Amino acid sequence: LCLASPLAAKKPAQHGARSYLPDRLTAGSRCRPWQSARGDARHREKNTNLIQPDMYLTIFLSFMALPLSLQARAATRRRRYLARQRLDLALRTIFTGCYPATAVPAAASTSTAQSLKFLVAGAIGGIISRTLVSPLEVVATVNMASEGAVGSVLEELSALWASEGIVGFFKGNGANCLKVAPTKGIQFVTFECLKRFLGCRKWWASSSKELNPFDRLITGGMAGVVAAASAYPLETLKSVLTVERRQYGGSIIVSFVAICKDEGVFALYRGLAPTLIAMMPYVGVEFCVYETIKELLVKHYCATNSLSTIQTMLIGAAAGAVAQTSCHPLDVVRKRLQLQGLPGRPTQYSNMLDALACIARVEGVRGLYKGLAPACLATLPSTGSSYVVYEALKAVLGVASR
Repeated sequence: LCLASPLAAKKPAQHGARSYLPDRLTAGSRCRPWQSARGDARHREKNTNLIQPDMYLTIFLSFMALPLSLQARAATRRRRYLARQRLDLALRTIFTGCYPATAVPAAASTSTAQSLKFLVAGAIGGIISRTLVSPLEVVATVNMASEGAVGSVLEELSALWASEGIVGFFKGNGANCLKVAPTKGIQFVTFECLKRFLGCRKWWASSSKELNPFDRLITGGMAGVVAAASAYPLETLKSVLTVERRQYGGSIIVSFVAICKDEGVFALYRGLAPTLIAMMPYVGVEFCVYETIKELLVKHYCATNSLSTIQTMLIGAAAGAVAQTSCHPLDVVRKRLQLQGLPGRPTQYSNMLDALACIARVEGVRGLYKGLAPACLATLPSTGSSYVVYEALKAVLGVASR
């Protein structure tokens, strides 16, 4: 206003002429002299080129903020660069097999990093394998839990499709994957650690790190016991959601809360004893058969030190079938103990031995092998694909079994 007031003209503004002052200063009849809208015509062209005072302040603040803006941009670029460096280091540490040996950091070769890689490889392999065979897993669980006569695998699958649709094929698969991921991961990492430990002890005693089949049987059995004890409540939830899904809801959390409220926390550990007893030979036989056949094929029939995908699949399927057949009666007992005491399923067995005797007496020896056909059909592709994914991820992550 101070800059514009000396240029105010004394001549009244013509009708329709443009005013170069704000409207609030020209509006109304009572205006102060310096607020008059009358301006000289010869000063109007100069008035259009005048710079308002607030523009001086804006220009001054812009020049003052320029160094701060440049500094902030430099800090942002620095943070992005460090984030990219950390991401690249993490990728080279995790996916060691995808990089040349010269680009691998030293942290990737530590025992902790290798154990974590075995854990991740086993967990991912277990999730993929169980999801592939979920329909057969559902049929096997229902057959083992039933006390009457059961139909063939195709009949059970057809009945399940007619009653529940495709959703019925994946009943309890969420709880199953949630159980299988830590179980398989702990199982593989425990097996690899025990193999290293036993190999070092044998080397210290006899200058040889070679493991015989009995060593693999013991280390695999111990790995199975540790893994089964760690994730057993999830195994119980998976069985409940598969057999009694409508009664206990369709989610893991709802069924967990309902079982704890009705039966107590210890109900999640029913059947733990036969599970641990079954896991010792089951996982031990599986690892023993797989590692022994793999070693024989690599030594005598493979030009390279690695097997093909089909060979790995077949060896894993054979190992799973042998293990499932040898330990299936204990698996049937475990399912019965997990589900007894639920509404509509009275308590019949006091312990594992009583369950074995009662099932053999009432249903015959064949009752101990109920669900063996779908269980084996599920085990063959499940175990085979699990080992295929495990071996592939080991190559990607840059770790190798000893």
